[in-house]
Amino acid sequence: MHPFAAWARFLAVAAGYAIAFVAWRHVMPSSLLSPWFVVVAMICFLGLAFVAQPIVMIRMPRSLRTIRAGEVHGGFYRAVGVPAFGRLLRRTPLRLFNMDVYLRNGLADTARVGAELEAAEASHLVAAVLVAPYMVYLGLGHEWAPLAWITLAQALINVYPIMHLRLTRHRLERLAAKRSLRPSAPTSRPPSS
Repeated sequence: MHPFAAWARFLAVAAGYAIAFVAWRHVMPSSLLSPWFVVVAMICFLGLAFVAQPIVMIRMPRSLRTIRAGEVHGGFYRAVGVPAFGRLLRRTPLRLFNMDVYLRNGLADTARVGAELEAAEASHLVAAVLVAPYMVYLGLGHEWAPLAWITLAQALINVYPIMHLRLTRHRLERLAAKRSLRPSAPTSRPPSS
């Protein structure tokens, strides 16, 4: 995508969010501390981060970038249903949320898809971190029902996608490593005697 088009799309989405926010505040003047507002803001942030990817591809913090063996071999992800969550994402219309994380050109596409997977993971991580102080606020205020709903939203919208994206990045890295180890076919035939 041309940089001007990417910026135009990003600014149009940001302006749309701003207009929707002002209209919402005018029509339904409720608190910005409403759990519903926080969930909608979290989803809007993810949408804005997705639109911003052609401009700036965010990355995971260096300390969290490496996928540890325990994440993929320890059994925790399987026990909490991450592979099932991944199948749900791939086999339903939910896959349309981010088509950039799928291989389009076979194994030649692994570097691009790896970067897209990491950017999506980083977006969910930032969204989760931005909501965490609100969760602390609810806990300190003993607002257990809203905290339970926000925790569920946080798990479904951020935590499970992060775990799924890490698992997918691991599989992609293994696939790319196998591909690089495979001997390439000769490009020319040896002269016959």
